[in-house]
Amino acid sequence: MHLKSTDNIPTLGAIGIIAYLAADIAHHALGHGAACVIEGGRINRLSSIFVDCSRTGAAIDLAGPGANLALGLLAALGVHFADRLSTAQRLFFILLAAFNLMWFAMQLVFSALTRTDDWAWPMHVWRVAEPARYAAIAMGALAYVFIVRFIGASLAPFAHPINRARIIVGTAWLGAGAIACATAAFDPHPAAALRVAAPQSLLLSIGILLTPRHAARAALAENPLPAPLALSIAWIASAIVAALVSVALLGPGIALAR
Repeated sequence: MHLKSTDNIPTLGAIGIIAYLAADIAHHALGHGAACVIEGGRINRLSSIFVDCSRTGAAIDLAGPGANLALGLLAALGVHFADRLSTAQRLFFILLAAFNLMWFAMQLVFSALTRTDDWAWPMHVWRVAEPARYAAIAMGALAYVFIVRFIGASLAPFAHPINRARIIVGTAWLGAGAIACATAAFDPHPAAALRVAAPQSLLLSIGILLTPRHAARAALAENPLPAPLALSIAWIASAIVAALVSVALLGPGIALAR
């Protein structure tokens, strides 16, 4: 199938990169990092895939996905007012909601299923029984399905033709994976890009690739189409700066403990 788009691809990639980096910073810095400090701990090292806190606790572990949920819901609220936004702003809020909410829901499924990652320690501390663990897995999966449909409905105006929506989400998804792996390539943990960054960026948000189908179903022929996304030096420059900061600082990690 031949794909073409009237939207500027570099600008699409820039918006996707910024949206993903915002989700990453929300999870690790505003979530785990802030909770570490609030709980009286010291951040020994903060990177794009890991926060080394001098303290451990359920609140610190849950703060990461909690921050993604909060930012995702705020972004979803922004999508609600999409008619007042430019094409670039509308896509940014849609992608910001997608990366954050999908991170929250899929991580719940993975963590509860494997007894690892952010939800594992809280479940151990609170002695979550097997039926409750399976319920958490089911809730996370159902939430993920709902999120995919919500993002699809939000992209409905971009589904004329459906290839436009496919190019939008595909470009953003690949951009997220690229910046995540490029940053983690400088992380001292062995194979950090392959073992952590790629799953964190590409697998948690894999559902975004299903949203064009839902967008096409929700699209109405009489809906006004958003204007083609024009080349934006501001978005591209912002993405380049954000990417350089991510690679230079969050790649090797920031040591904050005194």
